[in-house]
Parts: sequence; C-alpha cells; structure tokens
Amino acid sequence: MQKNTPIVRAVDVGYGHVKWSEGRDDTGLILADVFPSQAPLAIESDFQTEIMQRRDTFVVPVNEIHYEVGRQVCMAFGKNQELEQLDDRFALSDGYTARLYGAFNYMLSTLPSGYIDYLMLGLPMKTLKPHAAALQRRFVGKHTINMKGDTLEIRHCAVYPQPLGSYATYLQKKAHKIKNAPTALIVDVGYHTVDWITCMGMVANPDQSDGVERGMGAFLREVAKSVIKASGMAANESTVVRMLDQALISGDEFRLAGKEIDLKPHMKAGSAIIEQAAQAIRNNVGVGEGLDVVIVSGGGARFFLPAIKKHYPQHEVATLPAPALANVRGFHEFGELIADSALRVTTHA
Repeated sequence: MQKNTPIVRAVDVGYGHVKWSEGRDDTGLILADVFPSQAPLAIESDFQTEIMQRRDTFVVPVNEIHYEVGRQVCMAFGKNQELEQLDDRFALSDGYTARLYGAFNYMLSTLPSGYIDYLMLGLPMKTLKPHAAALQRRFVGKHTINMKGDTLEIRHCAVYPQPLGSYATYLQKKAHKIKNAPTALIVDVGYHTVDWITCMGMVANPDQSDGVERGMGAFLREVAKSVIKASGMAANESTVVRMLDQALISGDEFRLAGKEIDLKPHMKAGSAIIEQAAQAIRNNVGVGEGLDVVIVSGGGARFFLPAIKKHYPQHEVATLPAPALANVRGFHEFGELIADSALRVTTHA
C-alpha cells in the first residue's frame, strides 16, 4: 500500500450478524467476513488448557462493562439467555459498540498503523435519520478495543442506508458508472428488518424507500416454533433460532438433540412473514413502471426472492454473489470513492 493511500474499512453491524471489510486481495475483490451479532457479558472462567482451545472470540470493554463477541460467541451463552437486541435505539447502545469492537479486533492485523482514515457504517431505513449523526460523532476518535489495551483511531466516519451498499456492489459488478446508473429498487433482507430504497445513481426517492420489521429473525422464529412443536421437546425458542440460522448459513444439516431434521416441511411456517414483507414493498413502491431493475440482497435474499419476483413479474430481479456481504462491500466502495476524492483535493491544494 502506498504511504499516502487512505485506509478504508466498512462495518455493517446488523441485528443478526456483523460484517466487516479488510481491504482488497490481489484480484481486486473486497475481502469481507461475518460473525453472529450477539454480545453476552464476559465471564472470567475459561476451560482453555494445553488440549482445550480458546474459543474464537474477543472480550471487549465498553463503559467499564466487558462483553464477549466473535465467531464462536455461541459457546459463551448461558442457559436461556436472550441476546437479540431488536429495538430502534440499538445503534446507540453499548451492545452495538461491543459488536463493532469485535469487528475492529478481527481486522486489527491488517491495520499496522493503528488507525482507519474512513470508517463506513450502515443503518436500517427506519433508524438512519434519527441516529446517523450521533453514530458518526460517537466513533470518531481513539478506542480501546480489547482487554490487552489495543487501540484503534477512527479519523472519519460516514453512515449510509443499508440497501445503498448493495446498490454500489451491483453497479461495480455490472461496471455501471454512477452517472448512467439504472433506476433500481434495492431490497435488503436483514435479520430484524427488510429495508428498501429506490434510487437512480446517488439520487434517492424517499417516498419509495422504507423498511418493515419482517426480516429473517421473524421468519426463523416461525420455523423454530414449527420444529419445536413437531419434536415434542421443551426446547428454548431463541436457541433453536440461532441453530437454524447457523445451519442455513453453513448449509449443514440441521440437528436437534443429535437428530437430523428435514426443514422443508417447516419452512412454510414462515411464509406469511415473507409475504407481508413483499406486500409492504409493493404497497410503497407500486408496480414499478419506472424501475429498470430490482436488486435483492442481504442474508435472507434467497428465501424472500420468490415472493418479490411474484410482485414484480415484469422486471429483472437480480441477486448478488454472497448477498449477506453485499452491503459491507458496497460501503467499502463508497469509502474508497470518498478517500480518492479527498486525496485528489489534497494533492491539488
């Protein structure tokens, strides 16, 4: 990396998963990864020995409270812990900060200078206007991100509506320039909300952009109820939801009490959630006579795609590679554009 090249990173702290970027590989692909969006209080006891390995998590300090976050955070849960934060003020909570610090820890090895010039964050449509400015202010500065005392300085922070990241990823994939970008409806199927934005280039139509609390979390809860009822077990619903989420992400067989469960008969239990989300989009946007393309992204894209296609049968309805990472990769693209623009201004000053 050249000495004067600004360092850009993006983090998408979702209700269900935390996604982050780590720059680009030799082919130009934006490197990105994910961990579950849970942050239980950290406990000091640990079974690490010469044989037993430490779980893949970090303990992070936020306002003198210690949280555990990371890829294997499920191994830190206590019995019947409810760890989902689904309220509208999530982005301003200590739990959000803990999750963000988790992403910082994972990317720290790629930041030898100990700073990020441009940190890009995203928010759902419903919380963007009330919280974006506060979020930007909160994270500019130096942060202690783990119990070893490692620090990371954030020099600039910008916040974008979550679906817009997927639009940037789509434009990059199709080699569109912003000035001749298609008019698009971008649907982001998140864990708590399904958000959508209608825009042409960087010009959005606020009257056809919104969100509804009918995301993958609600869908998975209905599926979990069906699985639990059929099993006859007094299983904890939140635990089964987490297990379903992990199985669907990994593609592994779903097991309950060691027994393989065929999920196909249970998936229809969540169909009403999907239809309600698709209908809300249709009610807000209409038939879409002015749209060139409908883009569906987010971790739940493949489950919601058929319902969205049903409501927009005349349109190209596109998905993206690795749709769960599309937003964070798009935010990284925006960050690079901002950094390049700032660098040109500085160079010619």
